[in-house]
Amino acid sequence: MAKPRPKAQPEKAEKTEKIEKTETLSSKARATAKAAADIDPALDAFTKALDAFHKKDWAKATELLESVLAESDRPDLSARARQYLVSSRQKLEETAGAKGKAKGEDGDPFLRAVIEKNRGDAAAALELCRQGGRDQKDERFAYLAASIHAAEGRTEEAVQALSRAIELNPKNRVHAFHDPDFAELRKDRDHRQLFGLS
Repeated sequence: MAKPRPKAQPEKAEKTEKIEKTETLSSKARATAKAAADIDPALDAFTKALDAFHKKDWAKATELLESVLAESDRPDLSARARQYLVSSRQKLEETAGAKGKAKGEDGDPFLRAVIEKNRGDAAAALELCRQGGRDQKDERFAYLAASIHAAEGRTEEAVQALSRAIELNPKNRVHAFHDPDFAELRKDRDHRQLFGLS
């Protein structure tokens, strides 16, 4: 005589159903995120930046996050990108500093200049920017020099350096528009065109 099959336990059936729903929802969420990324290149760059950030590829994360800020017109996405960018740059500086110390070298001159600026040694940072005419050939050094001059109230020097940075890479206009170092310069009616303001 066959034994009657035990009835499925309701709790176990509910748990299985919840797991299946969660898996379905997470796959739908991934599909939705992928579709949104396909539509919005800034969102796609942000997703890739987060991936690089979690893999501790600070240079790639920094580059991608900067591109998000340059391309995105969404305040929520830009705010998140700025938060991650601060952390990513800090980690990049720490990594570069550690590598330089380990090798007994000074490391990347741009990172050294940023570190000096962050330490409050504007003169050393400017010296690194100017060495070999870097601030005339490399948009990063031109932009950094402009931000140092602007933060210290040297308007004409800031305008010249920022103009050069924008000439080398027009995206620097967008970066400068959001950069607090240029807040006073943005208020000056004579220089509003540098920020795309009329």
